[in-house]
Amino acid sequence: MVQPGSTKKKVVIFVPEFPVLTETFIERELAKIAERGNLDVSILSLRKGSGEVSPVLEPLIRYKRLSVPNAILSFRFFFIAGKNISRALGILSSCGMPAVHRYYTLLKGMGYAQIFSSSKPDLILAHFMSESSTIAMVAAVVLGVPYAVSAHAKDVTVRPHCMKAKIENAAFVLICNKHAYESCVRSTDRDHALKILLRYHGLDISGFPRAGSKSGVPVILNIGRLEEKKGQKYLLEAAKILRDEGIKFKLIIVGPGSLYGKLNELTGALGLSDEVEILGGGTGLPFSETQKYYSRSDVFVFPGINTDEGDADGIANVLLEAAASHLPIVATDSGSTKEFLENDVSGVIVPQKNPAALADGLKRILNDKELADRLAEEAYRKVSSEFDIENNAAELENLIIKESL
Repeated sequence: MVQPGSTKKKVVIFVPEFPVLTETFIERELAKIAERGNLDVSILSLRKGSGEVSPVLEPLIRYKRLSVPNAILSFRFFFIAGKNISRALGILSSCGMPAVHRYYTLLKGMGYAQIFSSSKPDLILAHFMSESSTIAMVAAVVLGVPYAVSAHAKDVTVRPHCMKAKIENAAFVLICNKHAYESCVRSTDRDHALKILLRYHGLDISGFPRAGSKSGVPVILNIGRLEEKKGQKYLLEAAKILRDEGIKFKLIIVGPGSLYGKLNELTGALGLSDEVEILGGGTGLPFSETQKYYSRSDVFVFPGINTDEGDADGIANVLLEAAASHLPIVATDSGSTKEFLENDVSGVIVPQKNPAALADGLKRILNDKELADRLAEEAYRKVSSEFDIENNAAELENLIIKESL
């Protein structure tokens, strides 16, 4: 804890879009750090997302893109930070950028250094291993302050930007699942790999009421973006198997995404209009609305897949939320699911892209209440012991303070 009278370390969090409806883990982690009050936090984002913002964060957020005045003022760094600019150019060169792109990125980084400088940061933390965090890296180097990256899934495994250079020059790199962590470690040498830290995002367990016992038709819940890697196509095919076997159920799917129309068409084509409801109209629902469905359901299903291009979820946030709600979980073996759930211990794990296996897993839960309760309790124990947001926010806070000394 920061002692009375001491100066709090100033950290700027750079997020390309904030808050994003499907990235609530970022918003809740930053809200917890702000609530703890041990850091002077400011958030800079290029554009406003459609997610909800905690009241504690509202006064800390600036939405700003690079402007002509910022770009002009940034030329002062050529005179006051010449060595830092040379270092930034060297880092960008090590990324293999063509000269034109290299100098363009440098100028953008200088412009954002001008914007960041008003906060007088002790450390800059950028989210995602994307081009935006490359610009944040350049800005930090120009300002002569340490920077760090918090990376997640696809941004590491499919389309990382200057990942090796960022690792080598960062104070630390945070990865929230083993699948992406191992990919990140493979991209650099052993010494620099020590900077890469596997650190889970936390969850406020108390915010998820226990799913109560229900009567009538059981409710199967799926929450997630309506995109290929979330696997809802296979879930609908599994639902048809259940329906054809005479099993009564209601499947609720909640989320935004480009496949909303196609999934609705598939629902009709499979004759599942009475059993399936896809909520959100393609744009999703606010988290405060989505969250209510956990306590109204009997089982949570996660049908995710690893796509051909290598995209896969880490530990999907919805799995943690379902576990916090004491819901039994049926999930595929995609991404880092098995890092959180163990088959027949804390969930039912089935092969991905396999509707029959998914249907069998759901039948096991629906037909065996003792099994469902046992798996739900173990998943709850796991999430409460390893993913508590208070502990995880404190770890990140301490890391920032240490690296910004």
